[in-house]
Amino acid sequence: MNPTNQNSLAALKDIHLPPDPGWWPPAPGWWFVTLLLLALISFSFYKWRQRQLRLRPIRLALSELARLDLKTEDPEQRRLVLQELSALIRRFCIVFFPQQPVAGLCGQKWLDFLKKEACDKNLGQSRQFSDQELRPLFEDTYSPTSETDLVTLGQIVEQWFSGQKKRPRVRP
Repeated sequence: MNPTNQNSLAALKDIHLPPDPGWWPPAPGWWFVTLLLLALISFSFYKWRQRQLRLRPIRLALSELARLDLKTEDPEQRRLVLQELSALIRRFCIVFFPQQPVAGLCGQKWLDFLKKEACDKNLGQSRQFSDQELRPLFEDTYSPTSETDLVTLGQIVEQWFSGQKKRPRVRP
């Protein structure tokens, strides 16, 4: 070989490999997966928030029920507790059932509404309350003396509120 050719070969640089591909921008498949995950997270958050908003009146009603003194023996205080209990259920129904004219119901119609809307929290089915269980809510609130067992009535009302958790809420 010619020495000049050897010198010119030595002057050549080594082969350059292209750089490794970068992580950005991702391939179109990753964009699709990212958008799908964002949509799933957004939908999950929306459903969670809707559930929280639907259960908020129930939680508030149960906490207000827990604050009532159901073990009082004073007749005047018992009557006031019965009135507060009745008002609590009515306020709850006005908020939770906006598509139905709850505010104007009284007497047997009010009792029928409460029985119709009763729901068993464990089964998600209608729980049958008897007239005697719910009648003190609107009869004994105005009587000067009441022999109603407030603790048992409080448990019945708590069951009624808790059963509403399983009920699908219909928006007007």
